[in-house]
Amino acid sequence: MSWNQTIVAYSKRRSVRIGLFILILIAVVVIILTAGAADEVEVADATLPVVQLTSAQAFAGESTINLIGTVRAFSEAAITSEVSGRVTGVRVGLGDTVAAGTIIATIENASEQASVLQAQGSYDAALAGLEQSQFGNQQSQVGISEAATQLDTAKRTAVSTVQSSYNSVEGALFNNIDQFFTNPDGFVPGLRISGQGFTSAVNERRVAFQSIMPPAEDRARTINVNSDLPAELGNSRQLLGEMISYLDIFITIFNQQEDFNKFSQAEVVGFGTSFNAVRGSLIQQQSQIDAALAGLTRAQDAIKRSEITVTSSNSNGAQAQVTQALGSLRAAQANLAKTVIRTPISGTINALDIRTGDFVGSQMQVAQVANNNALEVVTFAGAKDLDVIAVGDTVLLEDEFNGTVTQIAPAVNASTGKTEIRIASESQDLQNGDTVRINKAVTGSATTAVIIPLTAVKFALNDGVVFVVADGQLAERPVTLGTIRGGSVEILTGLSQSEEFVADARGLNVGTLVEVIQ
Repeated sequence: MSWNQTIVAYSKRRSVRIGLFILILIAVVVIILTAGAADEVEVADATLPVVQLTSAQAFAGESTINLIGTVRAFSEAAITSEVSGRVTGVRVGLGDTVAAGTIIATIENASEQASVLQAQGSYDAALAGLEQSQFGNQQSQVGISEAATQLDTAKRTAVSTVQSSYNSVEGALFNNIDQFFTNPDGFVPGLRISGQGFTSAVNERRVAFQSIMPPAEDRARTINVNSDLPAELGNSRQLLGEMISYLDIFITIFNQQEDFNKFSQAEVVGFGTSFNAVRGSLIQQQSQIDAALAGLTRAQDAIKRSEITVTSSNSNGAQAQVTQALGSLRAAQANLAKTVIRTPISGTINALDIRTGDFVGSQMQVAQVANNNALEVVTFAGAKDLDVIAVGDTVLLEDEFNGTVTQIAPAVNASTGKTEIRIASESQDLQNGDTVRINKAVTGSATTAVIIPLTAVKFALNDGVVFVVADGQLAERPVTLGTIRGGSVEILTGLSQSEEFVADARGLNVGTLVEVIQ
């Protein structure tokens, strides 16, 4: 090999070495830069968890109890009917303002008015008898024979009334009602018209009358002046009442019927008119029974009076008659008053559930009256919440309105298992019937217990622990748990009022390095 060739070969080997060196140098630089970036990532990943410290004293102003209450009027009354019957008039409208004692509605009361009139007559007669006795005038007593004649007449009237009552009921059943059944005496009579929801009741009553009528007919045929006439009159009045109630169902069906198919509209109107006429006749028959019973009673009293020798005790007897007659009058007036529905309080008609012509049952709610300008909130609290609520405390309604605790029941309500609390509020934005949220702050003045948020507790099998920070690291503090109220819990032991702890222990573990913020 020549010298020139040797020089060229050496130069090539040197260039290769230099290139390899440069490549190695570049690789080292890349590795160093990559390692630096990884260190930066590791430093970024090593950011400490942030925690906030608090104490029981600081948390006391934030602890609350939460309840749900209902707004209602201070004075409110649900008005119910005392007797059953058809409504003959409604005197007020929904939303009207009424005074205590205002008539809300009236119920059919022809029979009650007749009883009052009859009792008034007896009372006037008793007063006249007392006046005659007091002034020594001739006693208004009848002789034995005259009283016996009067009693015999009263008995015959009673017999005739019982028989007439049965005939009226029989006529109403066979002539008026049975035309609307395909098989009136069958096990299923088969109503021929739409019952408007009353079909079952109509069929059942018709079947019931199959067993009611035969014994009633036997009594009407065998009754005489020696029968137990007061009892027979009572049975007849009951029979009339059952038929009147049966006719009421048909009248309701006629009033609601739009298409009878087999009958024209004029015929439907005629049916309603006919049934109302029969019903009125039966009510009149009830009044005749009351009159017959009263006549029988007066005649029997006349017999007793005629057998008593006129003595100085006559005045006392006359006074007793006045008292008895007055009692009967008051009873009749009370029965009449039950047919007039009145409001017991002043206020606004918030509900009115009846109209003229409706049939109402006994103890049926017909209206609701309340004083909507004076409202209160009613809620129920458990035993734990009662520890921090007292009469006179201020509470927050719907996070907006202030309220004052006015009453706390002395015992637990049997239906709710909690204690009733009443809260007064002057807010104009509350309305009767509203449901509202009630918040009551649990402050240090309300309790001396150590109360902390539930989020601060790590629950264990028995009780739990809270975290405290020591040298930037989380440490456990075992605590004994007490009563839990909403989002807070009472600490019985393990923590003082002023000692600071981590407010939210969720996701944290003992020994973790943390950053504390204020």
